Amino acid sequence: MQRDRTSIQYVSIDEALSQSDFISIHVPLLHEGESDTPTYHLINERTLRTMKPTAYLVNTSRGPVVDEKALARALREKWIAGAALDVYETEPLPPDSPLRDPEIEDRCRLYPHFASAARITRLSLDPQRGMAGRCVQALIDVLEQNYGGDVTKMPYVVNKEAFR
Repeated sequence: MQRDRTSIQYVSIDEALSQSDFISIHVPLLHEGESDTPTYHLINERTLRTMKPTAYLVNTSRGPVVDEKALARALREKWIAGAALDVYETEPLPPDSPLRDPEIEDRCRLYPHFASAARITRLSLDPQRGMAGRCVQALIDVLEQNYGGDVTKMPYVVNKEAFR
């Protein structure tokens, strides 16, 4: 039984960053001009400096949402306590990435993208369950011009901007 009443309070991103112990990023990658609220480098030097020095950052959304150079600096200079990432600006993460700096390795955890690591997720031909099925269905949709040939309506086609 829950003894305390819980509630949700909507606040600005700066307020959330300045008050939170853990920041977990879950946004799509949107560049300037694609949206009124772009997310490219949403986490940058300014936003990292807003965070508490005891706070941790987790990014499992899209790599370019976090400015990796700024994050490496924030960890080196201890603006924040730590970070964990399984997505990167460039994948795979280059050997010379500032995130691989031995000076920050105790506070910067670098992982492969776990979300798709399960066998069924990778191999199932059912597009509702697996990436293989989604890939095949996307190809069929494009080649057979399903959805009236409108790629933007094709649910399993990613990187739709390539068709512009």
